[in-house]
Amino acid sequence: MELSEIVKIQIDADRQRGFSVEFSSDRARRDQLMKDTVGLIGEVGEFANRLKKVGLALDNVKYRGPSLEDEAVMLREELADATIYIMRLSVILGGDLEKDVLEKMRANGRRYEYLQG
Repeated sequence: MELSEIVKIQIDADRQRGFSVEFSSDRARRDQLMKDTVGLIGEVGEFANRLKKVGLALDNVKYRGPSLEDEAVMLREELADATIYIMRLSVILGGDLEKDVLEKMRANGRRYEYLQG
């Protein structure tokens, strides 16, 4: 499945749930961008907190925390949640996330060309 198809499925689901991506004013659009950015940062924070606990368990034998293997599924879930917010932000900004990511990958390829063998 193409990324653009995944974005469409998510945005259609958002609309059905009452989460708009179309706005009548820049203020309303900005407000939703802010809300979704807070949501994104929250998901990244949850990812970081889980990873922190794995690190504490690895670095301190007295700390009884999860292993990376124990947390891998939940870490991936947090990444998926963050990705959904990124999709929403892109659509609200009128973007095509698949195209934008591919363009950025090409730009990075040119930027780091000197590192390639």
